[in-house]
Formats: sequence, structure tokens, C-alpha cells
Amino acid sequence: QSAISRYKDLIRQKVEQNWVRPLNAQKGMECVVRVRLVPGGDVIQAHVVQSSGSAVFDRSVENAVYKASPLPLPDDQTLFVYFRELEFTFKPES
Repeated sequence: QSAISRYKDLIRQKVEQNWVRPLNAQKGMECVVRVRLVPGGDVIQAHVVQSSGSAVFDRSVENAVYKASPLPLPDDQTLFVYFRELEFTFKPES
């Protein structure tokens, strides 16, 4: 379980590094994004399932997920079942 949460954190960090903050982004904004992956970590779909209330912010997060592809995955292929489709809250720190 700890490997799964560690890789989810790595994925979240990589998405955040590829995120371009839109002009309307305000402190405290967040959204939940669902990501579908293929083995190897390539993103085949990214979709906001719980909006921040700003379509521009939501779209910027989806774009960041695609830009971050391929996403980091554990070497243990048996864990891929936990990453084929995952959801996480995108909440930039600053």
C-alpha cells in the first residue's frame, strides 16, 4: 500500500511541475481529476470529475496531466491495476 501512495504522490508532483497557472487561479482552488493510463505510464485520458468552479483552471489541470505523460509507475507490473485509472485532488500549494 505504501508503494501505491508513494507513486500517487510522484504522479501528483509531476503534474504540478507541468502545470501552467492560469491568470484566474486563486489560492485554495482545487479540482479532482481522473486519469486513465496504459502500461508504461502514458496518459490516454484526463478528465476533471469535480470542478474547481473555473473551467479555465480545470482545463489547465487536464493539460498538465497530458504534458506530464508518461507518468511514473512502480517497476512491479502487478501494481499497475491500481494505476490503470486513478483519481487525485489537484491542489497547488501556492
